[in-house]
Formats: sequence, C-alpha cells, structure tokens
Amino acid sequence: MLRRLPTRTTRQAAALVVLLTASSAGARADGARTVAKATSAAATFAAREPGENAFRVLPENAPLAAGDLLVTLPGASLSTVNGAVALKSLADYDGKSPLPALETAFTLNDPKDADLDVTLDRGRIDLTNTKADGKAVARVRFWDQAWTITLDGPGTRVAFELCARWPAGSRFRPGDPPAGEKPPAPVATLVLLVLKGSVTAELGGFALGLSAPPGPALVEWDSDDGARPEPLKLEKLPDWADPEAALSEDGKKAAAAVEKFRQARADNPSAAVAGFLGSADPAEQRVALVSLGGLDDLPGLVRVLGGAKTREEWDFGASVARHWIGRAAGNDRKFYDILTSPAQGYTPAHARIILQLLLGFGPDDLRQPETYELLILYLTHDRPAVRNLAAWHLVRLVPAGGGIGYKPGGTKEEAAAAQKAWRKLIPAGQLPPAPKKE
Repeated sequence: MLRRLPTRTTRQAAALVVLLTASSAGARADGARTVAKATSAAATFAAREPGENAFRVLPENAPLAAGDLLVTLPGASLSTVNGAVALKSLADYDGKSPLPALETAFTLNDPKDADLDVTLDRGRIDLTNTKADGKAVARVRFWDQAWTITLDGPGTRVAFELCARWPAGSRFRPGDPPAGEKPPAPVATLVLLVLKGSVTAELGGFALGLSAPPGPALVEWDSDDGARPEPLKLEKLPDWADPEAALSEDGKKAAAAVEKFRQARADNPSAAVAGFLGSADPAEQRVALVSLGGLDDLPGLVRVLGGAKTREEWDFGASVARHWIGRAAGNDRKFYDILTSPAQGYTPAHARIILQLLLGFGPDDLRQPETYELLILYLTHDRPAVRNLAAWHLVRLVPAGGGIGYKPGGTKEEAAAAQKAWRKLIPAGQLPPAPKKE
C-alpha cells in the first residue's frame, strides 16, 4: 500500500492520470492486427496507440498490436504469434553498457515476409530463435535503417542497443534553420551483438556472417557514418551484454525497485509513479524519473527541473531530461514549446537558457573562463530550473568543487552562499583548478 503523498506529488499524480491508465486484454476497437503476445508479468508493458497521447498499462498475456508504441520495464518479454521469435527488454543496472540507455521502447510492425518486424526507438532488446527447428528471420528498423537478421538455429540470440544524444557543444535553435541548411539533430548509436549461435545480418547494402564469442560478434552503427563494414571479434561476452552476469549490490537494489514499481503499477498506474517520486529511497526515485521520461510526461520533467527537493531528484532528473531531448530530432524544440506554454509560463529567453544548459558544453566552451562565470552567475537566477541545471554542470565539470554545498529547492541565501564559494574557487577570468593527480 502506498503511503500518503505530499501535496506536490499529489498534483503530479493528478496530472499523470490522463497519461497512464490501466487496461484489460480486450479486443482492439480499431481492428489493429495482433502480432505478438506479452509473456511477462502484468505492467511490464505500457502501450500507446497511434495518434493517442495516453499510455495503457497492459496486463499479463496481453495481445500486442502492430503500430502501438510499447515502452517496457526491464524484463518485459513477448512471443510472436507464430512462436518463432521471442523478444526481451533488458536494463543496464550496473552502468556497464557503452550506451546510456535508460528505458526501452519499440513498435511492432506487420511482419509480412519475416517472423518478427520491430522498429526499435531506444534501449535494448534481445531476440531469440524459439523455433523447434530451422531459421528465424527478424527485421529490425531504427532511424532510417532496416536490417534483416537471420537467426540460424534454435536458441540463437542477438542483442540490439540503441541510444541517441546531442553532440557536445550543440547550440539550441528555437526557429527553423536558414534555407538550404540542414537542421541540427542528435547522433544515434547502435550496437548489434550476437550472444549465442550465429546469424546472417543484411545491413542495407552488404551482408555479414556473425557468431557469438569467440568470433566476429559485434557490429557498430551511427547516424553520421553508418555501419562499420568489419565486425569486431570478441573472445567473450562483455559484462554489460551477458544476461547471466551477476549484479552488484547497487544493481540488485535497482532491480528490486523496478520489480516493486511493477507491482505497484499493476495495481494503480498513476499512483505508482507519484508514490515513487515521493519515496525516500533513491533507487525508487530513479525508477519514477525514468518513467516520466519514458512515457513522455514533459510537464512532469519540467516540474522536476524546477521543483526538485532532494539531491537524487535534482541530479538524475537532469539526466533524464537530457536523455529525452536527445532521443530524436526535434525533441529539443518540443521541450522548448512545453516550457513556453501558458501552463509552464517560462519566457522564451528563460526557455532558451534551459535548453542550452540541457544540451551542455563542448571542449571549446570548457576552455573559456566565461563558461564558468556564466554557470556561477546562474546559481542565483530567479528560475529554480536554471539554478539547478547550472549547479548540475558545475559539480561535474569541477571536481574540486565537490565539497561546495548546493541545495535544490534551497533558499536565496543558501544559493548566494554557494555562488560565493564557487567564485572563490574559480575567480573571474580564470579556469577551474586542474584535478588532483591520484
């Protein structure tokens, strides 16, 4: 049973009711074709139909329709209607993955000439050939790509991990670019790794034979340069990819928080998010913050940026917002539009500052004393979101300032005291002190 929620969290719960609702496994009124069935516990899947804003939390054994966006909790699994391919989403609880994937989302398509056709939006999915005999074919789409993966035999398993983010030093532009100029966009990176068995991968122009370690097991792709034509040979599975790898104590706590959230969400979806946001357990707060971003609750993320009360909510909330704007081209402008909407009330100037702070700084910026002067100046800005994001950058860019206290949601006097300490550490016109050598 969830504890009584504080006033701020109660308001968040009310807002989430329209975004996240329970669902039964009844037939779809629009006649959308069922292409798979959930095979994991209730509330591991949330689905949004095309053209809709609200997500439905799905029960156990729910039919999964083509065209719905499915956002999953770690461990969500499904089987295609023909029983040929199983799909499972996984999480990087210990932070070992080369890509910072916070959550997994994908859309199932009408498979036509394949056993599975899936559009991966973000995160990690593992695909397994579950036939009794023979090959299984999966088509995996992402960004402008459509790869065909032939899983050579029963038990063959491959992992896909996809993440996008803005390059360091990107600049926010609220308007359209000049005529003939390509609009700025995040850079997407994908890793394909064979976990077991062997596959043939058709990667839009060339084909590769891949096999699990020890063998040519890994292919990398990014939206700037495309796929690397030579697979990387691995002697063994990396820890981040091994589904059987043991978790650290922190990883176990994170996994337990996810399972507790799943159980609460199966009972009452909106109350689960609100209750975990108000939890005193940092692992539970993280689960709720990932849910806000994963289910596109932009007003909720804006409230976190400006109204964080704990260091965990302040720290991880900024990471989730940065992750969200990097997921796809145009997300930065969507976030700007939410900030400047009447409901949020940010001026265009303040919204531009927030978006630039979310995009971050490049190497050239970090060699300029003016960058640090501006961040320190923002520590007493009249908008809490600007103060919080400025402090978020400072504590990462300047290890020597780790002992300077900053309270998200603190008083003006506390913010001024932190600003004074930072100005003493980094005087005007100077760069931060070099990190101490170990």
